[in-house]
Amino acid sequence: MAHELWRRVRRPFRYPRCQRCVWEVYDANMAGCLRCGRCHECHGNGVDNTCRLMACDDASRACDITGFVLPEVRHAASEFTDTAVRHEAAPQSTDIHPEVHAIVCMFLMGPRAKRCREQENRRLYTRLAQGLYKALKAFKLERPRVAPNVCHLLAAALGRERHWQFLEEPGEGLVLESSQAITRCLLDLRSKGVKIASPHRMQELVCGLLFMLKPGLIFGNRVLLPAIPELQRCLPPENKLQAFLGVSSKIICMTENEVKMIFREHYQK
Repeated sequence: MAHELWRRVRRPFRYPRCQRCVWEVYDANMAGCLRCGRCHECHGNGVDNTCRLMACDDASRACDITGFVLPEVRHAASEFTDTAVRHEAAPQSTDIHPEVHAIVCMFLMGPRAKRCREQENRRLYTRLAQGLYKALKAFKLERPRVAPNVCHLLAAALGRERHWQFLEEPGEGLVLESSQAITRCLLDLRSKGVKIASPHRMQELVCGLLFMLKPGLIFGNRVLLPAIPELQRCLPPENKLQAFLGVSSKIICMTENEVKMIFREHYQK
């Protein structure tokens, strides 16, 4: 309701959708894009929250758009107590990072991934052109002497398809951020006894973890995989993995169940 009121005040918008939104904060946890009118809402829990969070000096995490502080138990890394057992963090080895980075590049920027994006976007462009043609034809029949507003008809055609997702080409920064997050999770899994020496095994784990990065993975109060929602605009649909990338879509579900089971067994001991 609040966002609809904000849209009525700020409309019209120049674009139906933009890649670099210009945000205006109008509530404690809500903001709107002045270019396309998109809504950004910060959820009050770590599971549903998809914001890009910043780490503050007091160990809290805040949204970099609205400044909304996530309500959670704060514990700084430099906090000291004489009643707790301190465990040294396992040093992050970089021996598997080049391999992980190469696999992530293959899934996001390889020839098969580019061909998948081209075919998916071409299919959506065709559907959009057909919908726009039907809208123009219906408008011409209803108002034969009035010139149609193509921008309005195009926006209406896009609005009728709520689940359209044109795939975008990822940047080097997104590929590096994804590969680093997967590397940390794999090293954590390896420290708990998971064998990832096989190249085929490594590729399956990286593929499953890559798709799990879209919503992120939290077990208890521990972030196993940070949420990177930008991957939603770059990765192909899960039902197209076999056709374009040669990977079964069951790998994603199997990897998620395996990771949760391993961490559940570890932390319940």
